[in-house]
Amino acid sequence: MKRMRIPLSVVLLTGAVAVAQDIPIPKNRAKQIEDAAPARPRVMPKKPRRVLIWNTPKHLLDKDPHKGYCTPYGCEAMKTLGTKTGAYTPVAGDDVTVFLPENIRQFDAIILNNACGQWITPSDEAMGKLKAYADKAAAEKALRKGFADWLTGGGGVVAYHYALGANRDWPEFHELMGGAIAGHPWNEEVGVKVEEPTHPLVAAFGGKGFRIADELFQYRPPWDRAKCRVLLSIDNDVTNMAPKNYTLRKDRDFALAWVKPAGKGRVFYTTMGHRTEVYWNPRMLQFYLDGIQFAAGDLDAPTAPRPAGTCEPSRAPKPTPKPPTKP
Repeated sequence: MKRMRIPLSVVLLTGAVAVAQDIPIPKNRAKQIEDAAPARPRVMPKKPRRVLIWNTPKHLLDKDPHKGYCTPYGCEAMKTLGTKTGAYTPVAGDDVTVFLPENIRQFDAIILNNACGQWITPSDEAMGKLKAYADKAAAEKALRKGFADWLTGGGGVVAYHYALGANRDWPEFHELMGGAIAGHPWNEEVGVKVEEPTHPLVAAFGGKGFRIADELFQYRPPWDRAKCRVLLSIDNDVTNMAPKNYTLRKDRDFALAWVKPAGKGRVFYTTMGHRTEVYWNPRMLQFYLDGIQFAAGDLDAPTAPRPAGTCEPSRAPKPTPKPPTKP
């Protein structure tokens, strides 16, 4: 497949509304991401794909816990995955009017790049473009409907890490995504169990459990294993199960990634995406790219909840013993 080089400062075509964003990161880190990204996509796109990388809007950035940290690295990585492989044209933006029906339909998938806060509520500035609506409540209702209808009508969403901490006043958003965060017990190395080794979306890990260091969330309702297909989870036997200052779920069931249907649409979520080094981890970049291709409709993968006991998970290795401290 011939690679298409697309400038990273991608802008939308005439009539579109998303704002192109340049979120700079150090050049050496950008090169690490470029070098670690796959050379080609897992599957050929069925047609040219356009993917929105949705960032926290400017008016919410001051309260964004990931401002200047994993958000710019994630944006760079998601752009690079599209431009290096040619799997999709990336468009980075933060203009909420993109979720109006006439605007959102230009996208095959949307990546929620750690976007936080009540971003579906238009800012005063955005209301200048939403004059057709009587007030902010009416405009927000239209934006919510635009997003939900686009997704359930056949769109696809990729979300990671803090994305499920957003829009706390919009329960339907969490229903569509499959859960809401309930704190991050771990910010350390953990064991990761691959729940279904033959699932297409875990191919990046060779179907084998692994270890990774990152800040990892647990989830509260509406998360329910019976409503999604869990891909990765904490391997309790080889993970610190007494993290500081956190009460763990009583069922000790800690999903780290899942897919789920949303009407005719598709949702891919993973909690991983806090530490910047995740974005130059070759396996993780392949995992993200596969999720994007799945969301865009190019990589077929089952999404129906999997009954317990239908396959044998691949367990994580034990941690490497630390060398003894010198006296």
